[in-house]
Amino acid sequence: MLGVGICLLPLGLGAPAWLGVTSFALAGVSWAPYQATAMALFQRVAPAGRLAPVLAANSAVALLAAPAGVAAGGVLVGWWGAQVTLLASGLATITLGLGAALLVRTRSARATAGSW
Repeated sequence: MLGVGICLLPLGLGAPAWLGVTSFALAGVSWAPYQATAMALFQRVAPAGRLAPVLAANSAVALLAAPAGVAAGGVLVGWWGAQVTLLASGLATITLGLGAALLVRTRSARATAGSW
């Protein structure tokens, strides 16, 4: 997630076209393994009896998130323009990724401390 956000920054900062295309390609390459990684995580973490409902909930959220993101992106592009929207998207993605990393680190530290 952090990689995608970082790759979006040159697009939002008005970098030259070659750098924008390169960073957009890198964003796609870094995002590509997300679905497989997420499925592996669900299968590892969810109890076997709860796996089907967990995957169904994930699919329901993903099914709604894509069109909602397109609609929100369209409105933001209308208000701010494409460049500022890409910059905001990159910064929001980086912030979300850092927050998730901090949460995982905090929970990991608590789990480790609790095991003694």
